[in-house]
Amino acid sequence: MLIRSVILVLRELLGKLTLYPLRGLAIALLLLMLNTGCSQVVSKVEQLPNLLPTSNVSTDANFQLQVTPSERLGVYTVTGITNLPDQRGIGVAAIRYLRQPNQFYITSGSKLTYSILAYQDTKVKDGQWQATLNLWNVARDGQFQEPWQLEQSKLGLKLEPEAEVTFLATLAPTEVLAEIEDVLKKEGIKLAKNLIRNTIDGQRYVQATQILPIPLPNGSTKPPLQRPEDVNGGWGPRYILLPEPPNTKELEMPKNRRTDAPLTPTELMH
Repeated sequence: MLIRSVILVLRELLGKLTLYPLRGLAIALLLLMLNTGCSQVVSKVEQLPNLLPTSNVSTDANFQLQVTPSERLGVYTVTGITNLPDQRGIGVAAIRYLRQPNQFYITSGSKLTYSILAYQDTKVKDGQWQATLNLWNVARDGQFQEPWQLEQSKLGLKLEPEAEVTFLATLAPTEVLAEIEDVLKKEGIKLAKNLIRNTIDGQRYVQATQILPIPLPNGSTKPPLQRPEDVNGGWGPRYILLPEPPNTKELEMPKNRRTDAPLTPTELMH
């Protein structure tokens, strides 16, 4: 716009040189010098690198997990690193998918059956989080088993386990995901699409997974002592009625009325 305006002014001045030759020539030379200076400044500014931060610059949210077996049998340590805010709740779980005996593989459209082997809540602290999951339980006879194996005989089900265990780390869905995204956006962090999952009803949540081949438990240990919560479906003896003690005395049933009370009107009618 500045260059165009200068050209228009020069045209008007050149048309008026006949009236004021010296003044018009001086002004024309001054405008040419200003125009040359402006064009040089613009060219230099275009060559400067863009050092100002742009508003759309953001960092992808880092949400990863690593599963390592511990020295104890059946115990696994799940650790993760993230750039999410501190004190953000994370639910860590280990599940094993199960199938019917005549079901050779699990398809995407089939109804999935799985058992939650272990679960623990944790929180982000200094960009890290950690959870310890024990996948083995001790049966009444002392055998090491997974939770679904303990209940299989009671439920009368015959299930075949998959060879892998899936470890899940889920961002606690205590808030709407859009609200979490707004909080992260203020800190220059955005959620990558590969971290977002969708439920059947369309709700979104953040989750990271890792799948490991883990065999079923084997071996045994000392049988555990029976606890009150192991009796009566977990209720213990809280509502079980105790039997009445037996009556050891024989009560005599008199044949005749034994009382000195006056007769009632009903007795007088007989």
